[in-house]
Amino acid sequence: KSYFTTFILRVVYNCFCIIKRSVLMKIKIDNFDNKPILYSATFLVILIWSITFISTKTLLKYFAPFEIIFFRYVIAYLVFWIIDPHPIMPKNFRDELRFIACGLFGVSINFMLENTALMYSTAANVSLIVSAAPMLTGIVAHFLIKEKLTPKFLIGCLLATSGVFLIVFNGRFILKLNPLGDLLAIFAALSFSIFSVTLKGIDSSYKATHITRKSFFYALLSLFPFLFTPLFKWKPSVFLIPEVYGHLLFLGLFASALCFLLWNQVIRKLGPVKANNFIYFSPILTMIFAAIILDEKITIYAIGGGFLILMGVYITQHQKLFN
Repeated sequence: KSYFTTFILRVVYNCFCIIKRSVLMKIKIDNFDNKPILYSATFLVILIWSITFISTKTLLKYFAPFEIIFFRYVIAYLVFWIIDPHPIMPKNFRDELRFIACGLFGVSINFMLENTALMYSTAANVSLIVSAAPMLTGIVAHFLIKEKLTPKFLIGCLLATSGVFLIVFNGRFILKLNPLGDLLAIFAALSFSIFSVTLKGIDSSYKATHITRKSFFYALLSLFPFLFTPLFKWKPSVFLIPEVYGHLLFLGLFASALCFLLWNQVIRKLGPVKANNFIYFSPILTMIFAAIILDEKITIYAIGGGFLILMGVYITQHQKLFN
């Protein structure tokens, strides 16, 4: 809708200012040890990511999925480079490999798999499968960094996943299996889980802004070869359309630059398992924004699903209360 595009154009400047102050005025993003602040930042990221489907859906009228991914991360990388153009030298080869892994699994592979999955499977199937990322993160963290998988964590994941199922299918329990698309969605969720666990292992002496910038650099480097394939078509004229550059700026500045900047620090402070459990809130927030912006109805199934998600996340975040 036109008023949503206007809103996007108004907030992109504020987003740029937030990131600029974070770097140049030295707001201590790297010292966010206060739990309420960390949880608030986590919720803000999930909130923004929950409404990106509106921008992406609008941009699909003008671009292919790959083009949207490339343009949004070009914008995000340029923001960090303009604010702080100094080269970031690696401290050791192992850290550089982790930055490469974050760029590949957190951006390139993750979004390419998810967008491609939508071409072969239903949106409902992909949404449900991708929401398994928190559970997959727990499994990956268990094997890679030896985090324990407790019964309370598994119970919380089961409740939250059931809630997502109710919201996504909205009472119409017809699960159409699309092997290729569903398999790609599983790998997309696994890719984001690997990214989260890898991010936790990066040396804490690196600033969150540096981690984000280097991750975006390697993500764009991996996407560069696709510019010379049929996946990418140069259409400069569409960038003059307010609807196009408004949503692209939103995705680049908010959903990519600001969100990944905050998310990287949240992962380092809360840990990949606790942080990724907040992804379960995404269907609830998407449902609310769909009702406000797209006039979609909120049913009793959606309300019940939201309750199960809240219960599941509460259990996983407060496991000590249930021991």
